[in-house]
Amino acid sequence: MSLLVAAGWCANACFTGRVLAQWVASECAGRSVSVPSFWWLSLAGAALFAVYTAARGELVLLAGNLLNAALYLRNIQLSRGSRSAGGNAPRWLLLAVVAALFFTVRPRADLHEKAVWFAVSVIGQGLWSSRFVVQWWLSEKRGVSHMPPAYWWMSLAGNTALFAYALHLLDPVLIAGLALGPIVQIRNLVLHARATRVVAT
Repeated sequence: MSLLVAAGWCANACFTGRVLAQWVASECAGRSVSVPSFWWLSLAGAALFAVYTAARGELVLLAGNLLNAALYLRNIQLSRGSRSAGGNAPRWLLLAVVAALFFTVRPRADLHEKAVWFAVSVIGQGLWSSRFVVQWWLSEKRGVSHMPPAYWWMSLAGNTALFAYALHLLDPVLIAGLALGPIVQIRNLVLHARATRVVAT
């Protein structure tokens, strides 16, 4: 196994670990919750996944990953109760967006041949990354890191599109990394719906 493939599998291990940590904490709480370990594992996975996607030439996935990394850092601050550090978040986001745009707009020689799958990857990555923008914005408003239903709906839609793209690529690292997602996303939506009904009654 090459170091590149090992980095991809280690990134998947981090992403799977974060999902399981959040899922277990949510089941224990009886509602969808945000836990610090989710964000730390996300950050570690993002670093490894950046190496993997850059080497594979998957620039759309790399761009979204860079944007997400900035949001993981901000959620780590929020999970520590650092609401005042929010002034740094726009700078982190600006740097991440500039880097994302640089990698995304670079010309691809095969774009005309793979336009449909390129569109699927852009839409999937757009939803996948913007879920963290929505989550970050709502967390800033509340002053605490949390995961609203919109985050889970966007996760489900983005995961589905990216999973289709991964199947198209026949990339086992990407396929494995996305396969578990819908189960946890649907379960968190169920937990949120139950908690909302309990509060309403």
